[in-house]
Amino acid sequence: MSDTPSLRIAVLKGGMSLEHEISLLSAQGVEAALESLGYDIVPVLITRTGEWQVEGRKKEPALDGLKRLKKSGVDCVFLALHGANGEDGRIQGMLDLLNMPYTGSGCSASALAMDKPLAKTVVAAAGVQVAPHLCFTPSLWQKEKRKLPTISKALSFPMVVKAPCQGSSCGLAIVANEKELAQAIEEIMPMEQRVMVENFVKGREFTCAVLDLIGSNAMEALAVTEIRPITSAFFDYHAKYTPGATEEITPAPLRAAVTKAIGVMACAAHAALGCSSWSRSDFILGPDGPVWLEVNTLPGLTPTSLFPQAAAYRGIDYSKLIHLLILDALVRRGHSTPGSDAASSTASGKKKA
Repeated sequence: MSDTPSLRIAVLKGGMSLEHEISLLSAQGVEAALESLGYDIVPVLITRTGEWQVEGRKKEPALDGLKRLKKSGVDCVFLALHGANGEDGRIQGMLDLLNMPYTGSGCSASALAMDKPLAKTVVAAAGVQVAPHLCFTPSLWQKEKRKLPTISKALSFPMVVKAPCQGSSCGLAIVANEKELAQAIEEIMPMEQRVMVENFVKGREFTCAVLDLIGSNAMEALAVTEIRPITSAFFDYHAKYTPGATEEITPAPLRAAVTKAIGVMACAAHAALGCSSWSRSDFILGPDGPVWLEVNTLPGLTPTSLFPQAAAYRGIDYSKLIHLLILDALVRRGHSTPGSDAASSTASGKKKA
């Protein structure tokens, strides 16, 4: 790409969450794209135990790795992390304090979006339809599980049990009766000492990507994608990351009014939570219309990931998407860069002369 600036880009990957392997897959694609664009890449592996390995050097404590990264002259950090300690605002806040630009949403939006119950409350207040839900700590569950007094009044089977701050369908179960509910809660509760239980909405599954780049006229909902798992009952970890396990249709075969409604809801959720640059919201099309499930502030960038598919339909190939996200990070967080005007020209579909 002729307007690519010569910059050093750190790629943070791995991490301590259950999505460690998915992060590594995302980072592979990001690093290949950066190499093709002519960027100088600084790979930063965060191990499952929290050690940092900067540019292939020895593994060291996080503080030492962070000092090494800061001294390396990095211009921007590309966050290829997913899940806890990567997508939840902690890394973002640390980079803010160090005045290091990074891709994606900021600290507060990342933290809020990662917490599913809080995110649902905020998004519902913005007028977006969500499924009814309840949250339980261990002490509250001990009181509830004998007769389910609260659950039986507010929810109905089947239900979905979720760890509130996990991703990639980790810590998730669909239950059909009280026995399955109790078993799922007992298994998922130790992850975070809190679980969310919500009504299961039967219907078709969809996702909608949002681009929100500095220099664009407005945030844009990309094409809606329908998700049809082939071998799984729902869009679980296997369906998400196994090639051929899911049929993904972009654009989704929907009536124009429903497509528009999903796009409006995705943008409304993005804005209500304070997200920036990009996000991807998931939906179920139920009997009463689209129901918003959750938002991903650092969507996957693996070969089977959904955001790149929607971007490609928009005319933004994988490398161009990575380029745009970096330019947006540099401009958004107060750093000028050669070619930064490319963010608006490419996002609007115009080619530079």
